[in-house]
Amino acid sequence: MNEKTNQKKTALFDFRGLLKNQKAVKVIIYGGGALILLLFIADMFSSPKTQQAEYTTDSVAADCEKQLEQKLEKAISAIDGVGALTIVVTIDSLSETVYSEKGTSVKTVITPKARGVAIICEGGDDIVIKQKIVELVSRVLGISSTRISVTN
Repeated sequence: MNEKTNQKKTALFDFRGLLKNQKAVKVIIYGGGALILLLFIADMFSSPKTQQAEYTTDSVAADCEKQLEQKLEKAISAIDGVGALTIVVTIDSLSETVYSEKGTSVKTVITPKARGVAIICEGGDDIVIKQKIVELVSRVLGISSTRISVTN
């Protein structure tokens, strides 16, 4: 038991002796500071890239939704009996295909897939107009008529 106690005291004494050495304390402090600084810098550079990718995907989806809404608005407003019009398109996902030609170039194709469409328009309560709108939107976006809502 005395040997273990002496070893503990020796180890504790060595640590205290190390702390008394000014060079060793400076190395510990500077090393710890450098480690903290490196961790901070690594975190600073890695977080914005992730946030930027998420923002880019969200902005691409929003742009696709706006473009689809504008195209549908032009087409639907051409139907007889349709008055003031509001269209909301939601994108389910953006599928991305990456391929290489002879290993030299990489291309990215983004294909939006519509989740659903809500259309509020004057004349939307007329069954004939409603059917024309649903058929038009279904064919343009390639989605089921159950994903399209038309109301007045």
